[in-house]
This record gives sequence, structure tokens and C-alpha cells, in this order.
Amino acid sequence: MTPEPTTCAPSRSGAERFVRQLLVIGDQAPRALVSLKGSIGVTAVRCILTYVVIPVLAPLISWLGVLATPASLVLSLVAIGLALNSLRRVWMAEYRHRWPYTAFIAVVVVLLAITAVLDTLELLT
Repeated sequence: MTPEPTTCAPSRSGAERFVRQLLVIGDQAPRALVSLKGSIGVTAVRCILTYVVIPVLAPLISWLGVLATPASLVLSLVAIGLALNSLRRVWMAEYRHRWPYTAFIAVVVVLLAITAVLDTLELLT
């Protein structure tokens, strides 16, 4: 009889276990880190539209002002989703700089959430 091969799960701190549960990762085996270009690209497009294109074109095309807030809200929500997805991938890959990246994404998500709340309030008034 041959013994069953055992896999040694890495020891994780309570904080790491909490974040992995929050991101619905659990104790999955590490995966290769894939490119984060999608999240960064959507955020870049959102920022360019929100802070450059819409303010410049809004006075020229009056109907764009009506679409500016809904477009900003949708782009903010998409950017939040992609940021959280990239954070999940970083944690799944057990990237060694996952804590600084987590802090960065937390700031980004908070700022995007504030923008989304302000846009929602503007739409409701």
C-alpha cells in the first residue's frame, strides 16, 4: 500500500485568510498572474471620458450633458468590478506585493464608490 500524497497548505495569517474569504478564493492553489491591463484600461478610459472629453464637449453638444452622469456612473461601476477582479487574481496568484496592491485597490474602489454615489444622487435630484 502506497501512502496518499499530501499537499502542504501554506500557513496564512488571520488577515490573509480573511481577505481570501472576502474575495471568495479560499485555499485554492496558486495560479499564474495574468495581465491586469483590462482593469487599468477601463479606468483610464473612464478618467479620460469623465475629466477630459465630457467637460470639453458638454458645452458644445448640449445633450451630452444629460448623458454625462449616467455614463460616469456606469463606467465607475465597471471599473470597480474590474478592480476587484484584478485584486482577486493577484491574491489567487499569491503575488508577493499583494498587500500594497490591496491598499491601492482599496483607495481606488473607495474613490470610485464616492463618485458612483454622487452620480446616483445627481440622477435622483
